[in-house]
Amino acid sequence: MQRILIVSDDEFLRQMVCRTLCDLDAEVKSTPCNTEMEQLCRRMLFDLVIVLQAAPFLCGRDPIGTLRPMGLRRPLFYVVSWQQSEQTVLSLLESGIDQYMTFPVNLQRLRAKVAHDLIRQTE
Repeated sequence: MQRILIVSDDEFLRQMVCRTLCDLDAEVKSTPCNTEMEQLCRRMLFDLVIVLQAAPFLCGRDPIGTLRPMGLRRPLFYVVSWQQSEQTVLSLLESGIDQYMTFPVNLQRLRAKVAHDLIRQTE
């Protein structure tokens, strides 16, 4: 079974995304903080990590380099954020995220992208 991790300090947003993805054929876990995200990713391999803020990728740290084993394309990283500046988006893409979406996010579109990427990983 595939695994998805949702990361956000906003309980409402975290639960909203979890419920959107709950009926996919995947185990969905969530955490409110980046430290726990790193701990969870070290303990188990996730297929997809959805972070509902851009800050962890813009503060000079390299969470993708730390959490994605060398040579693997997993986990995929999605960032959903209020940030919309071109420089922010470019910085995120250069840091290695796989998908960037802005709030307000279309939950059906997010779910479809997640489902598509999970299927693609199993092929």
